[in-house]
Amino acid sequence: MSLRRFGVLVVATVAGLAAGVPPAVGMQAPGENGRIAFTRNPVFPRSDPNIWSMRPNGSDPINLTADSVAADAEASWRPDGRKLAFISNRITATNPEGDFEIYVMHADGAGVRQLTANTLDEEFPSWSPDGRKLVFQQDLDPAEGEVDYDLFTMNADGTHQRNLTRSPGIQDENADWSPNGRRIAFSSDRDGDPELYTMRPDGSRVRQLTSNKGPFDGHPAWSPDGRWIAFDSDRDGNPELYTMRANGHDPTRLTFNQASDFLPAWSPDGRKLAFTTDRDGNFEVYTMRADGSRQVNRTQNPAADFDPDWQPLQDQHH
Repeated sequence: MSLRRFGVLVVATVAGLAAGVPPAVGMQAPGENGRIAFTRNPVFPRSDPNIWSMRPNGSDPINLTADSVAADAEASWRPDGRKLAFISNRITATNPEGDFEIYVMHADGAGVRQLTANTLDEEFPSWSPDGRKLVFQQDLDPAEGEVDYDLFTMNADGTHQRNLTRSPGIQDENADWSPNGRRIAFSSDRDGDPELYTMRPDGSRVRQLTSNKGPFDGHPAWSPDGRWIAFDSDRDGNPELYTMRANGHDPTRLTFNQASDFLPAWSPDGRKLAFTTDRDGNFEVYTMRADGSRQVNRTQNPAADFDPDWQPLQDQHH
């Protein structure tokens, strides 16, 4: 049920249109809308993907990892919009086997620095709202074709890695840190199928948000004001996008499409969502309003474009 198998996107989630969720215009929104980072795989799935960024309207696409011959993916903007965390299987002195490790780089792709070197695959980095920590998932089962994810936190320099979930044989993954820093949302199959949960940043006080026996609920994304969580689910028979209140109440379906719509990411002002869809025959990055209306293809490229994340721009008036 996991997502990317390193250069190959494994779809296990969601699709789209509209229905009555109020835009989450943020009390805690970190700033205005900046560029959208995403992963592009030129001849998907047989080449190594790179991380790109573009303006929200799809213009000015820039390859941020053009000098890399490895698979680079899963970009996550730091809350100040100045850096990106991402995963890569590039060969380094501390990663001679080419496992997927977590790296950071500046917004323009410069200054790449490796944070983890664990001989195990790491995925899905997500920043704490103060930018001092990252939460991520680690595959504790190195066997080919097997996964056993636990969720970890670490300092932004890669030190003090801590296992939060310690759940052998269970997939705890897709973590996203709440804007106020008090909770981490994540997906887990600990009750038999993938559901959404939250926990404190130390791993305590786990709370289940969804309960749909059989369907997949995954990839939670907090709205900038912390009131809503967007996610993807196949609860209605097809991967679609939904929002719900942060306590799990009032789930609302946003997309109604026979294709797969998944991997939502909020705009920093809370008025829009970016997401991935294959409704045009290949994976593209779309944006839509937070109520599901005005869905627009922003990449329009024969490559596979997926996994967007939206850059916050800091308020220049303070």
